[in-house]
Amino acid sequence: MMSLPFDEAEFATIAEPHLAPESAAQPTLSHIGRYALKRVLAEGDFGSVHEAWDPLLSRRVVIKTLDLMAETAAGATLDALFLNEARAAAGLAHPYIVTIFDAGLSAAGVYIAMERLRGKDLRQALLLGWKPKPALAAQLVRRVAGALAYAHARGVVHCDIKPANIFLTRRAKPKVLDFGIARIAHRALAPAVQGLIAGTPHYLAPEQIEGGVVDARTDIYALGVVLYELLAGRKAFPGSSLAEISSAVLAGAARPLAELRPDLPPGLVAVVERAMARHSEQRYARAADMALDLRHWHHAWARELQAAAARRAPWAAALGGAWGAVATVLKRLRPPRPRLPPDY
Repeated sequence: MMSLPFDEAEFATIAEPHLAPESAAQPTLSHIGRYALKRVLAEGDFGSVHEAWDPLLSRRVVIKTLDLMAETAAGATLDALFLNEARAAAGLAHPYIVTIFDAGLSAAGVYIAMERLRGKDLRQALLLGWKPKPALAAQLVRRVAGALAYAHARGVVHCDIKPANIFLTRRAKPKVLDFGIARIAHRALAPAVQGLIAGTPHYLAPEQIEGGVVDARTDIYALGVVLYELLAGRKAFPGSSLAEISSAVLAGAARPLAELRPDLPPGLVAVVERAMARHSEQRYARAADMALDLRHWHHAWARELQAAAARRAPWAAALGGAWGAVATVLKRLRPPRPRLPPDY
C-alpha cells in the first residue's frame, strides 16, 4: 500500500499539551450514577459536559447530561427516545467514532458516559487559525466518511455533522461525536428540542431546513460543507442571520471552490461539489463512495508528487529506490527482537 505523506508539524499546533492529573485524586463536584464528576468541560442551555471518574473500572470518562424537560410528559417521552438513541450509538464500534460506555437517567437528566479524548474539536482548531493543506483535509474527511458509512450500514444517521462534532486527536485522527443526539430533534417532538442542534444552519442540508426526508445523504451533504470550509478557509454559505444563511443554503449559493482556490486539484473540487449537491439524488448515494473517491484522489495525488520529484531530480529518485531495497535486505537480516512479558 502506498504511504501517504503527512506533515506532523501541520497538525501539532492544535494538540492539547496539558494532561489533567489522575481523576481519582481530584476533588469531586458531585455524582451521577456511579460516576464522580471532577471538572466542568462545557455548559449549555440543555445540559453540561464533565470529566468524571469511573471507580468501577478505574478510568477517566466524559459525562454528557441533557435536561429534556424531564418533569413533563413530553420530557419523559424525550428521555426514553434519547436512551434508545444512545443505545443505538453505543453499538457503533469504529476507530473514528467516539466510544459510548453507558447511558442512563439521573436527577440532572439523561446522561451518556463516553471515552475521554485529548485534542480539540475541528471548530476550535479552525478558530485558532488551523489551515490544513488539501491532502490533510481530504484525509481527515475521508476518515469521517468511513465512520459515517459504518454507521449508515447499521441504520444510524447522524443528522448534525459539523466541525464541533468532529474531534481531532493526534495525527488528525478524527472522532465523530454526538451520534444519536441530533436525531431526536428531527423526530415528531422536534419543536421541543431544536436547541440540541446548536449554532447556525451552515451545515444543515436543504431537506433539513425544509422539513423533508433525512437519510444518509443528509450526512454526506454536511460533510461536503465541512470539506469546502477546510479547503476554502471560509464557510460555504454567507449570511449574518439565520434567515440569510438558510436562504443561501436553499439557493445553493456557495461560491464555487474553483473561483476561491484555483490552485485546488479539480478531482478534489469535484468530490466537494457532488457531496454538496442541492438535491439529494445528485449526491453520493453512500458515504463509502465519497470515502473511496477521496482515497483514489489521495493516491493519485501522491503518485503525482513522486513523479514530479523524479522529473526534477531523477538521480534522487533512483537513489531513493536503491536505498529502499538496501533497507529491506537489512531488515530481513536483522535478528528478531526478544519478546518481553506483557506487563514489562
